[in-house]
Amino acid sequence: MTLRLFIGLLLFVTVSAQGIVLPRNLNRCPFQKVFVDKSKNYKVLNDWYPAGDQLDTVSWLRSLRNENARFGTKVWRGSLFVFGFEMCSSTFLYLSPETISNWDRSELTLKNCLNNFKRAYTEPPVFDNDLWIVNYVGHPYQGAYFYNAVRSQNATILQSSLFCFGHSMLWEYFTEAFFEQPSIQDMVVTPITGIVFGELAHRATIRMGRNGFAWYEKGLIILINPMYVINNGFKSGLSKKRIVEW
Repeated sequence: MTLRLFIGLLLFVTVSAQGIVLPRNLNRCPFQKVFVDKSKNYKVLNDWYPAGDQLDTVSWLRSLRNENARFGTKVWRGSLFVFGFEMCSSTFLYLSPETISNWDRSELTLKNCLNNFKRAYTEPPVFDNDLWIVNYVGHPYQGAYFYNAVRSQNATILQSSLFCFGHSMLWEYFTEAFFEQPSIQDMVVTPITGIVFGELAHRATIRMGRNGFAWYEKGLIILINPMYVINNGFKSGLSKKRIVEW
């Protein structure tokens, strides 16, 4: 039942996300209006179209960092902050009580860490015994952070999902492999729930930012979508782009 729910949410987010995708040449004119017909074809005009019955909705859009950059540029920037996040996470787990990390610090010698790393590639992953809050709160949050590392730079859902899967595997088979065997739950929960909750957080952030961020919205976004803040901050000025669906 839980797996069906996650798959349903993922399909809903993926299908509904096909709406607003700005063409790359949009910012060639500093102030443009974009008309989108029902088949999602774009028509860019340099002057304002008079209001009429055919106009359905109007939304102000904020520009995102690297929104028109190549995906490789987004990956490099996103990976930089992901590796920083992983260093902080590893340090926190190392210093936390062993009941949280399940790491016996007395066993974490250089020799043992190298042996753990070798074992990660020579033996199959296992079901871990971590606390539920680590597996089912911490790892979804981690996956959402991975996802929005590039989604907040206007990467597509597919690109952001692949980035999330890639860094989830890197966490299990590189960063954490020095301390414990890769976890089956983590390799499933981190990317799948991270993609779903990451996209929901991204959409909520964009929606709240249409009319500027209130102080309580800033606090919420720092909590649920820190990568948006790292990449874009809380810009006071709106992007000079307007999109109208009809």
